[in-house]
Amino acid sequence: MTDRIPVLAFPAAVAWLFAWWLTNAQGYRRNVDYLFPWVAALHDDFRLRAAQWQGDAGALVPGLVLGNTDAIPESLSDAMQVTSLTHLMAVSGSNCAIVVALAFGIAALCRAPLWGRVSASGVALICFVMVVGPDPSVIRSSIMAAIGLAALLWGRPVVGVTALCSAILISLAVDPTLSHSIGFVLSVAATLGLLVLARPITEFVSRWMPRPLAAAVAIPLSAAIACQPIILALSPYLPLYGIAANILAEPAVPIATVCGLLSIVLSPIPFLSDGLLALATAMASVVAVIARTGAALPYARLPWPSGEWGIVLATLVSLGVTVTMTQRWRVLGGVVAATAATLGLALTVGAGRVAWASAPRDWSWAQCDVGQGDAVLVRDSGRIAVIDVGRTEAPIRECLAALGVARVDTLILTHFDIDHAGGFGALVGRVETVIHGPTDGDADVATIESLRSGGAQIEVAERGLTGTLGRLVWRVLWPSDANPREPGNPSSVTVLFERGADCDVTCVTGLDLGDLPGAEQTLVRLAGGISPIDVVKVSHHGSRDQDPELYRRVRAPIALIGVGADNDYGHPTTETLDVLAGVGSTVARSDLNGIVLVWRASDGELRVWRERATEPRFTLNTEE
Repeated sequence: MTDRIPVLAFPAAVAWLFAWWLTNAQGYRRNVDYLFPWVAALHDDFRLRAAQWQGDAGALVPGLVLGNTDAIPESLSDAMQVTSLTHLMAVSGSNCAIVVALAFGIAALCRAPLWGRVSASGVALICFVMVVGPDPSVIRSSIMAAIGLAALLWGRPVVGVTALCSAILISLAVDPTLSHSIGFVLSVAATLGLLVLARPITEFVSRWMPRPLAAAVAIPLSAAIACQPIILALSPYLPLYGIAANILAEPAVPIATVCGLLSIVLSPIPFLSDGLLALATAMASVVAVIARTGAALPYARLPWPSGEWGIVLATLVSLGVTVTMTQRWRVLGGVVAATAATLGLALTVGAGRVAWASAPRDWSWAQCDVGQGDAVLVRDSGRIAVIDVGRTEAPIRECLAALGVARVDTLILTHFDIDHAGGFGALVGRVETVIHGPTDGDADVATIESLRSGGAQIEVAERGLTGTLGRLVWRVLWPSDANPREPGNPSSVTVLFERGADCDVTCVTGLDLGDLPGAEQTLVRLAGGISPIDVVKVSHHGSRDQDPELYRRVRAPIALIGVGADNDYGHPTTETLDVLAGVGSTVARSDLNGIVLVWRASDGELRVWRERATEPRFTLNTEE
């Protein structure tokens, strides 16, 4: 450790706890919108000019410069999360440091005295805060920078951790709600990691590589060690390529930040402002390529235990690695970190390997675990159909890899809500035919065009459209030209898979209802042509808006529900579960069971396999 824990650490911790209690108990909330209303015009102008650049770069630049993520597509946001680059989409303390150091350096080149350099840096710091806005990380970093400048002018050195604790005290005194800000917490944790771990990690790593490269490794690694327990509490996955992605993106971020800020400041001079924006956009495109490439690599993220135990294990790993940087307790720290990491991965990766060892190879239906969304696969005679792809690319990509699916014959997008179509990027270039429901706006059309550019043939779904999948025959039951509905749930594509002429006892029939509401389910039922089937994909994640008579008509032994753990919608509802229980359906839920596989054995028995078995891993159903 390079510094002793300063005296201010204890008051900072107490202030944090008091601010947490204060804002919980009294409901105090900050309102800073009125501080710099004139800056909104600069931000709007910058976003509009950035939007003129097509693709990821134009959408990402406002995130890198201003922390504005409104225009960033879900697929890119997911890729940056998988590669541990999400912090770049918030205005980080490094941006503040770049601006202050640049102002100080320019003043030094102009031979300004110390007070002039500090004054120039202070003015630049104030302008920086006013331009980007008082975000939590900006507040923390600007206070630390001000403390550092004051100490420099005073001629008294200040310990970095002391400046951080002072910044915490001042920040919470001015705005207690920062105690609840994830951005503020991550900013403090990352800064603490840099202050405490960056130098010893650099010394350690420099034994095997040049010192500049060792420093480039140490900076993201030290921040990751400090932040990982907090990040894992929000998303229980380890970004396998996170450190490498941060090292590769590191040179591009300062250029994008400085050029973007200068473009805002010089907006009255169009030719200069637009030129700087072009350079910032080019750097942003580099970051986007790194994120998407890293996210597409195999095993881009590893699962980690969720809940309290996951946080405890992650904290032990971080503490163990930190202790290894000391001379006295190095062995003990290594043992603690290795033990906690092994246990965490054994509970997820190891348990998953054990579970998949018993998975069937001849599955016919599969439900992927894509969180609060849908993704179902149907397979027969080597032909594969995918129905919906979930919210983001990583989960559907991981599911396809786990199932050994490289190419898809048919992709059915029931509708374009993000929890059903957001992960389409994982299928671009991998699918032959796309069948989709009604589009609603440019974003839906862009999704279809992306799939078309990847070589897919496009068909619009309507009642009566038919085709084959191996030995199965499929029919679209909805939407219907005779009963037109608005795009979205009311027009959700409903597909029935029935036995074809070549089917034997191993064929598995089914009905996928997408998000079809109860009223439209009734119309499908009254239109006729539905008989008992093997599998039903329950509509709208098991919401209460169902037609119970439809489920009684199909009498499916297996009911699949795609739903996210601890979702805010109350899905699946008790009413829907009661309906399914009333018709004898065995329910398999992605939130409880992970990936679910359904197949018929050679003796005709219908079987269910669950990746996470909250009940026996195999369920036998003999009802026809």
